[in-house]
Amino acid sequence: MYTNNYNEPSFQINEDICRSNIRKMAEKARANQLIFRPHFKTHQSLAVGEWFRDEGVAAITVSSVKMARFFADGGWKDITIAFPANILQFDEISKLASEIRLNLLFDMKEQAAFFARNLRYKAGFYIKTDTGYHRSGVDPADTDTINHLLAEVSGSNLKFKGFLTHSGHTYHANDRDEILAIHAHSSKILSNLKQSYLPGYPEIITSTGDTPSCSIAENFDGIDEIRPGNFVFYDLMQWKLGSCNYEEIAAAVVCPVISVYPSRREALLYGGAVHLSKESIYMRDGKPVYGLIVPFSEGQWQAPEGDDYIVSLSQEHGIFRMSSKWANGLKPGDLVAVIPVHSCLAADLSTSCFTR
Repeated sequence: MYTNNYNEPSFQINEDICRSNIRKMAEKARANQLIFRPHFKTHQSLAVGEWFRDEGVAAITVSSVKMARFFADGGWKDITIAFPANILQFDEISKLASEIRLNLLFDMKEQAAFFARNLRYKAGFYIKTDTGYHRSGVDPADTDTINHLLAEVSGSNLKFKGFLTHSGHTYHANDRDEILAIHAHSSKILSNLKQSYLPGYPEIITSTGDTPSCSIAENFDGIDEIRPGNFVFYDLMQWKLGSCNYEEIAAAVVCPVISVYPSRREALLYGGAVHLSKESIYMRDGKPVYGLIVPFSEGQWQAPEGDDYIVSLSQEHGIFRMSSKWANGLKPGDLVAVIPVHSCLAADLSTSCFTR
């Protein structure tokens, strides 16, 4: 168990649950003959990274150049930056390419042309493919852009590694069937692209990475590599999506109760947007919630007693609605645990994080 002091909001993880989550995902990858390149943006921790090494992981994914530098300095030598390459960070990217096996992402020919002209060290690259999330990536039907992009890197130090996507729209799915439908659709798109370009690039692969699909799916036909990240901790959003059981949630924020207001069945928590983020999920009544309050005892959060949700957040504090008998018995100075809506953001906001 890793924790900070409890007199202020403290991000805490359960090592046993983390290791179990890592082991299960690694076993799924092996069973499906998939490359397992986990995304480290969730935990951003060298210590947690070692738990992945214990399961045989040697290659990782990150979401920024800064994060790539952090893990490269921590001994990781095979890193994919899963965000379209930033031309303005060329110097930092070039230095990384001189030290490690680095993979970049392109979704515009201008990016490819710039790095092809200027990068003096070998690096791999994937074509970021938009399979429906519409955040970034090339439209898979836009073969003109794909072909122009590939033409720009011809004869350079850049090696085409394949097609990569993040099906982030699974996070907005209504149920497991919709997640699986998105996964199947994205897998088919990537597989078709690979088959089209395989004659000219016989070593290319397909890569996907959202936690809901990787957690729920059993069929990975057409996929060569998975890059999930959030699964190491899971969170309230993943539990509500059906990606995990409550017992698989490995992270919580321990917070002091400051004030209690019985007349309106609410309490004030020392734990706000700077500790939890303002990420929310919507309940059946259409109202947003920002975390689930559960008992905290003997150094561990417990099962929920009811629908004790955080209903509003300011910068440092939150208001939660006391729906259960347990919550109505709380008093100032008590400690509670918050199951965050999005553990990636809660971990990132923990500036004195347990294991960094």
